[in-house]
Amino acid sequence: MSLKTVALWSVIGPFLVQPGGSPGARQAPAELQLTVATLHAAALTTPRAAGDAEDGPYLLVSIAGPGAKTSTVHLPAAGHLSIHLDEALGSRPLVNLSLEPGDSVRLLVSVLEGAEVQPSDEDQAATTSTGVLAQPAAASASLLPPALEPVIKHGAHWLGSVTLLLTNEGGATYWRSLDCVATCKVLKSPAGSALATEAKAPVAGVVELSGAGGSYHLQLQGQRAS
Repeated sequence: MSLKTVALWSVIGPFLVQPGGSPGARQAPAELQLTVATLHAAALTTPRAAGDAEDGPYLLVSIAGPGAKTSTVHLPAAGHLSIHLDEALGSRPLVNLSLEPGDSVRLLVSVLEGAEVQPSDEDQAATTSTGVLAQPAAASASLLPPALEPVIKHGAHWLGSVTLLLTNEGGATYWRSLDCVATCKVLKSPAGSALATEAKAPVAGVVELSGAGGSYHLQLQGQRAS
């Protein structure tokens, strides 16, 4: 073997894929699960008709990322939930996300309440709200009401909205932020917490929503499935 060949091999050899994994091996995407752990109604929305003892809350979720991808989620998938004063609804899946190393995703979670179900308007509101995530945080509070107008004009109560940022940083996944957009307060922040596998406790964030005369507590949880 010539000296030239030896020198060339010393340069490219470390970057070749070797059996069993190497620095050049592609990392698998991280599969993340977000869950609504609890939705608690400390006070129901107002005004309400005499004898009306329950709210019909629902969540509109707008998702920006990874990359230029956008999507929406309606929870429940159809219709609205039902909740009474001081009732806490149990855990239910919110969204599953797949993040490659270097990916990030932003979510806008809006909690609304209303007796009338308007599927097309609710879908439109969730889709339009995705654009809010591309704007500076300071502008979000003023841009969101017009986005939610399709459902508000039919009498829906807007309890509040929050944003989340999740990242995959070289294979390690983090819940980087939980921020209020309108009529809410962060009671427990998961900011900077690593999302671990199912073998460990999920990371939780809690917010208080206070729009439309109501008072709700929303607990979100995140963990890594793989």
